[in-house]
Amino acid sequence: MKIRRLTALILVIASVLFTLSVYAAESPAYNDLSKQEPVTQRYVTLAELEDFYTSSSSDAILDPAENNYLYGEVSVSGVAELCHVYMRTFVITDVADASVPGLEALAKRIVSCVKNSSATKYIKCIAKTYNARISRVVSDGSGTQNAVTVKIFIACGEKTEDRQQLINGYIRDIANELSPLSDGERFIRLNELMLDGRFRYDMTYKHRCSAVALVNEGIGVCEEYAGFTSLMLDALGYENSLITGEVGGIPHIWNLVKVKDRLYHLDILHNGPVDASGKHTQVLRSYLLVSEETVSKTHTVAEQHREKSKEAIYDYVFDGYPTSLEGAVRAGGKSYIITDARSVSAAELTEQYGAEFLRISKNGRTLENEDRAGSGALIEIVVNGEAVVSYSLCLKGDIDGDGDITDVDEELLSEYLLAEDTGRYGDLFVLSSDMDGNGALSIKDLVLLYDKATSASDGQDEQPDQPAEETTDEETSETEAAV
Repeated sequence: MKIRRLTALILVIASVLFTLSVYAAESPAYNDLSKQEPVTQRYVTLAELEDFYTSSSSDAILDPAENNYLYGEVSVSGVAELCHVYMRTFVITDVADASVPGLEALAKRIVSCVKNSSATKYIKCIAKTYNARISRVVSDGSGTQNAVTVKIFIACGEKTEDRQQLINGYIRDIANELSPLSDGERFIRLNELMLDGRFRYDMTYKHRCSAVALVNEGIGVCEEYAGFTSLMLDALGYENSLITGEVGGIPHIWNLVKVKDRLYHLDILHNGPVDASGKHTQVLRSYLLVSEETVSKTHTVAEQHREKSKEAIYDYVFDGYPTSLEGAVRAGGKSYIITDARSVSAAELTEQYGAEFLRISKNGRTLENEDRAGSGALIEIVVNGEAVVSYSLCLKGDIDGDGDITDVDEELLSEYLLAEDTGRYGDLFVLSSDMDGNGALSIKDLVLLYDKATSASDGQDEQPDQPAEETTDEETSETEAAV
């Protein structure tokens, strides 16, 4: 009797032990890995699992310490290929009541999450297929579920250890060569290095899905070029990601990179036109740190990347920008722009010196066109978000820096002339008070300041002359008689 019950229970358990597989279910490598004991097993909610793939780096996702690994055969678009396959195991804790159809939908959802979230990471360049298998075990015949395990597979074109060796050697050597250069010089040089003949485009369009293969074989397509670029950007310390889309209706992948808090598109492959053998014949800068507007002339950004792509609103300026402003003077180790105007607006300064690269601010606030820019306003030449050179504005007579000349300025200069110790007064004070420009402050400067303030005030208070009323001779005579 006991033997019958035990046999029945075993049959019940066996009847509800199953595995759901999504995509390439018969790939031998997936089957072999599924039989292995997991290296690690994380207990997570479904949201936590999706967040892991959305927020983690490629190295974390493919960490050998947490993945089962196998080099074996996988079906890629119906063709058997040898791939480096990684399997990570999770136990999902909040889907215990999922039905069989529900688990199948869940497996598809997980695969979709892994594919889409990895699209912005280096892993997008090396992944050939994705797969998920979910196992459910019921503890007894009542239908109570006690475990939902998901095994996520990523089949890649390269092994993690080989990639690390590439980074620590070849890529690190190039990064050390580029690191002393400025941002612009680094990207110009990287562009030249990748298009100098060491790599060529594979006209057979074979997707090796490996930066390691690009370096070792010297040939690749967009995945390899963008992947190698991503590894170089990582080594140089630039925040970067991958972006997918099309060029001329053909699927394409390229890079996004942040330089000085500005986002740019970077497509080095398309900077190098090729001949019939795939050899690069030119080194252009057409897609070297450009805006979405520029890249969209030839590239179509995939829908899932369009919001991110919109952040790229600038083309990087490599040359042709001003490095100084005419008429600047040096005093006390600082540069000044001095003007005799009674007042000047931000718009007038940008019109005089050129608005494209000029930024005018006061006390950390960028001035609007109509704002008055008084003494002490900061005038900067800003290129690619970085101030190349900066000046302090000096408005002759505007000692207090309010953008106008008033009796307050006269009082300040008077206090200076009466002070026994003038060491506390800075260079800007002296420059804005030096009305005669002889480099020393005296009573003459106070007189000139008074005259400038008075003339300005008089000019504001004076009423325009009223035209005299015409009178006839007869009216004049009557007036004279009345007098």
